[in-house]
Amino acid sequence: MINKLKALWVDTGNRKVIILFIGVVVLLIASLFFQQNKMEEQMQLKVQFIEQKNMLRDELDDLIDEHDDLLDEYGELNEQLHEKDSVIQHQIAEIRNLIRTKNDLSEARKKIATLKDISKRYLANIDSLLVVNEVLVLEKDSVVKANKNINWKNYKLNKQNKKLAEKVSRGSVLEVFDLEIETIRYRSTGRELATKYAKKVQKIRTCFSVAANSISDAELKTIYFQVIDENGILVLGNDDCTTTVADSLINCTSLAKFEYDNIEMSHCFEWERVQVLLPGKYQINLIIEGSIAAQKNLKLR
Repeated sequence: MINKLKALWVDTGNRKVIILFIGVVVLLIASLFFQQNKMEEQMQLKVQFIEQKNMLRDELDDLIDEHDDLLDEYGELNEQLHEKDSVIQHQIAEIRNLIRTKNDLSEARKKIATLKDISKRYLANIDSLLVVNEVLVLEKDSVVKANKNINWKNYKLNKQNKKLAEKVSRGSVLEVFDLEIETIRYRSTGRELATKYAKKVQKIRTCFSVAANSISDAELKTIYFQVIDENGILVLGNDDCTTTVADSLINCTSLAKFEYDNIEMSHCFEWERVQVLLPGKYQINLIIEGSIAAQKNLKLR
């Protein structure tokens, strides 16, 4: 009888150990699942934080771009604008510090809203100054006179180019059409943006189409690129680029090559400017096989 009681007590003890072991395992598994869920939630919050941070950066960049454009056009009008500009620059510095260093997106969002309100008042000041500032009227008159001189120079340049083009036989000369010119700048993030302001232009992208021509040789073709300012002066690039038009040697800004297979095709190339461009009118010439194949006017502010 005593032996049976001992056996029963041992079995009961083993069951308790097993139950305790199973309980510990279940707790461990539950803890692992809880930690995993918590890590996933933290990761999602981190991703959302980074996305919001990037959105605020883009919003701030857009405000800075708009403000820079206003400065380019009207920044020298009045001392009041310079005082307002210093306030805006101080706000920009504080917002950048909140985003980059302190990671305080809530406060940065509030300051961006304040910056937008300041920018609106800045624009209102500009509008009021434009109404009463007689200096702008005088400047407008001088611009009209300058445009007349530019038009006359462009007329003479177009006439010269027409004479050169008429001297070249048409036979195997390739026809270039649909010439498109795009002036581009870079953001600090490397993103490309189109711009109409001369000092911001960092490269010019040129796209064109070439007509089918069974007479022309199917080969690697060279197309020469000219950028001529409103004074008739060629804008130079890094390369020593020359070509011949109507038996006359002329200088070029740049050149590009493309493979031609006697069929209609499109091609694009890019030119990185060397010196900062000045505001004004420019004429773009494309020269291929001794002929000015396409022209386009470009105006930069």
